Amino acid sequence: MSAFANRELFKATGLTLNSSTDHVTAGVTNATTGRTGAIDISRVSNGLLVVNVSNAPTGTDPTLAVFFEVLDATGTVWVQTSSATSIGGALLTSTGYTYGQISTGYTLANVGRIRWALTGTTPSFTGVSFSIHGRP
Repeated sequence: MSAFANRELFKATGLTLNSSTDHVTAGVTNATTGRTGAIDISRVSNGLLVVNVSNAPTGTDPTLAVFFEVLDATGTVWVQTSSATSIGGALLTSTGYTYGQISTGYTLANVGRIRWALTGTTPSFTGVSFSIHGRP
């Protein structure tokens, strides 16, 4: 494998996103490592986060915004590194996908997480997949 090959850092599929939690470190298993918790991004200098919604969302006017955050050096504060609105600047309101750089203008720390925000009345997105690919 080339030293410049992409590395899959995180993969989770078939998730349901609703108001009960708002980030992947809350018990979502990383299919790449088999572990839960923060995502180890120490091996890459930049990456791409892809979000895919395969089922139509439920609720009234549901919207999904997805963000990427890194943990600060003290290990106490999550700092958002993605666009202020959502990764790629896009909100999802139906099936489809969006993606965004997770390092544009920022230096990545050693650990990160995917966070989401839902709006609407009783919003729920099912069949959601997240994947992160990075380059050294």
